[in-house]
Amino acid sequence: MKTILRTLPIFLILMILTYFVPQIISDNPSEIVTQKKNVSELKKDTKTNSIPPVKQEIFPLEGIGQYVGGTVDLLEKKYGRPLRIEPTSYSYEWWIYGDNEKDYFQVGVSKEDKIVSLFVLGSTLDVSPFKVGMDISEVYQLTPLYPTFSIEYENKDYTIELSENDLNYHPIVMFEKSVFSILMVDRKTNKINAIRYVDKQTLLQSDIYEVFPQIEDTIKKDLIKEVEDEKGKIKEVEVTLNALRKRYNLSELTYDKELSSVAKDIFIYQEKIAIEQINEEAKKRESSLVEGSIKIEPSNESETIQDKFDGEVELPPLTSEEIHDYLKLNKLTLLDNRVVYSDQFTNPTWLVTYWFSLENQRTILTDPLMKRFGVAFRGEEVLLILDKLEEIIIK
Repeated sequence: MKTILRTLPIFLILMILTYFVPQIISDNPSEIVTQKKNVSELKKDTKTNSIPPVKQEIFPLEGIGQYVGGTVDLLEKKYGRPLRIEPTSYSYEWWIYGDNEKDYFQVGVSKEDKIVSLFVLGSTLDVSPFKVGMDISEVYQLTPLYPTFSIEYENKDYTIELSENDLNYHPIVMFEKSVFSILMVDRKTNKINAIRYVDKQTLLQSDIYEVFPQIEDTIKKDLIKEVEDEKGKIKEVEVTLNALRKRYNLSELTYDKELSSVAKDIFIYQEKIAIEQINEEAKKRESSLVEGSIKIEPSNESETIQDKFDGEVELPPLTSEEIHDYLKLNKLTLLDNRVVYSDQFTNPTWLVTYWFSLENQRTILTDPLMKRFGVAFRGEEVLLILDKLEEIIIK
């Protein structure tokens, strides 16, 4: 009995730590969150057991989803001309409709004027049998969510396999005519924040899910040269971010060029460090060759280094430490700031909506103290800075 009494307090302490420590960690947001492609390890860890593809329930195309696979002129008859058209890195354009939480949607239009994708954010738009704002429990009543899908494309069979995270955050539902919808779920509210419709080629290209066998580069990298307009991407970030904040009853964020300049400078800082490292390595190699009595022809070293940097050196993803180092080095104080970084950029609307399905990112983006934002892009990377200041303070 005495032994039990002695161990009981220890047991209680362990139970308290087990329950409350994760809560404390979860409720204490980091100022900087970096999301990188190597977090696909998380996918592997949480991947569902490999289950052979089963016959899924297929929904009829209705509402706005019925336009996927058809020509864009049918959609124009109902919704008119878009507010603007944005080029993408892929072989289709984004036609932008609406400008707020209720009516915003994007249409992916191919060079053949065919609709290959539809991204619906507006809460009043018809996405039957679902609805933006629908609770995930209502989705379960309509259909089970499947972990695998079998797709035939160009006479080859592919299997898409969803991880546990995929099923929780962005499950797939199959429609007729080989059209799929991706439900973007906010796991804090357990409600659908947005729905993306895609044809099978666009789904295979998306690089969101595990695909077996691996997609051939000719399919996966059906890219054109980088022609995306930065102003258009910023506008998409602004509309999506503020639409989703509105659903939390939060004030809108104002775009700020100064903050965007800071974000760009962080990318430049990393590039500068990388060039310095290359120069240092080159000098070491030259020194070792001289010590070995090997004759070196004179050359323009800076040009050679820069050429190598531009053509061969692939910069690693940004780290939280590099962001902190830049701010400290430049004596730049961004009081009450928040930073979100990702190197998995596809398009702004998709990425911001995806961030709202992740706890750390969502906590930052829904911070009620934040008043403005800045954003910078570099290839597939995006860096978003939020703060509550009226101006940047430089000491």
